[in-house]
Amino acid sequence: MVKKHAVRWMTGFAKYGIGFGLLAFVIYKYWDENPETGAPGLKQLIARPIAYEWLVTAAVLLAFALILQLYRWYLLVRALDLPCSVRNAYRLGLVGVFYNTFFPGSVGGDLIKAYFIAKAHPERKTKAVATVIIDRAMGLFGLILFVAVLGSVAWALGDPRLNGNKDLQWMVKVTAAIAGATVAGFVLLGFLPQRRVDRFARRLKGFPKVGTALAEFWHAVWMYRQRPRVIVFGLMISATAHFALVFAFHCSSRVFPPVNDAELATLPEHLVIAPIGFIVQAIPISPGGVGVGEAAFAGLYKLCGRSPTRGIIARLSLRIVEWLIGLIGYIVFLRMRAEVREVEHEVEVDEESGERELESGDSSQETGDRGQEAGVSTQETGVRGQGSDGAPPA
Repeated sequence: MVKKHAVRWMTGFAKYGIGFGLLAFVIYKYWDENPETGAPGLKQLIARPIAYEWLVTAAVLLAFALILQLYRWYLLVRALDLPCSVRNAYRLGLVGVFYNTFFPGSVGGDLIKAYFIAKAHPERKTKAVATVIIDRAMGLFGLILFVAVLGSVAWALGDPRLNGNKDLQWMVKVTAAIAGATVAGFVLLGFLPQRRVDRFARRLKGFPKVGTALAEFWHAVWMYRQRPRVIVFGLMISATAHFALVFAFHCSSRVFPPVNDAELATLPEHLVIAPIGFIVQAIPISPGGVGVGEAAFAGLYKLCGRSPTRGIIARLSLRIVEWLIGLIGYIVFLRMRAEVREVEHEVEVDEESGERELESGDSSQETGDRGQEAGVSTQETGVRGQGSDGAPPA
């Protein structure tokens, strides 16, 4: 048990090493001026005056987006008749932000939120976990839909940057295809009877390691498929939050103003590349996507024909605001430390219990396989003791 706990902590710190190592590499690579294009490096950009009005605007927009996202989770919780007040939703949401941004432990902020609201009703734990799963899925789908819709509109209106960039057009097409397939699948899911839903969940549980998580996600989607109004309202909230998030990034790209305004990416460009960058940094490689987000935006700016350093400095400016919000979450965490620690311990116990059940299941399966092989071997021995027509040999 102690060994497994240590491994989880080492994994958490390894993620920090990967994230900050990648961030250091990106900063080192783009620190000096580009000798080929003459584009300023990060060293030159941070030496310029800071436009604090853009930084404050980005902070206000990011805070507004977070408020909407936490309220969306509150609606998902109440849709399943789980006990939770708006105040608790925001308290737990800020603690979750702190965990996901800074804390190198094995337990994520999302699980803390789920277990906390189910603490008084352990039998509702599956539903509580379903709320955070769907909340994450809805957020990612909202970003994909955002690119598909607004990118298509900008493309149709003849935006010069989109019309002349095949890579941006490809992003719009791919996100439109994913969004269309997701909506179609969600609609068709409503025609499945309960018995088939349960049967498919049992099949998903058969997958090693990830089977239980897949089955829980499947049941979560099914539960919310029966509540379409909540999903529609949640997507409307997501759309508003994503508008605020993209505008926050647009503002952060102007915190270090260039000598020539033509170096700045336009709003239509950010409507396409900012959500893609946020999706990439959601990959759980490093806490808060540190390093991953900077590398992603450097690459996306390069695809747009812009200087990668502008994308990196924009993401770093917004990350400063995210860290400040994370510190607010830390203050809330300090006020709830005893409760949160108790819930964190419960999460770890459940994870260890699940691992033991999985190992026990694997061991039983191996025993069954060995028994089956022994049975086959006995059968083959009996066959060899017979002639070709089943009679004993002479």
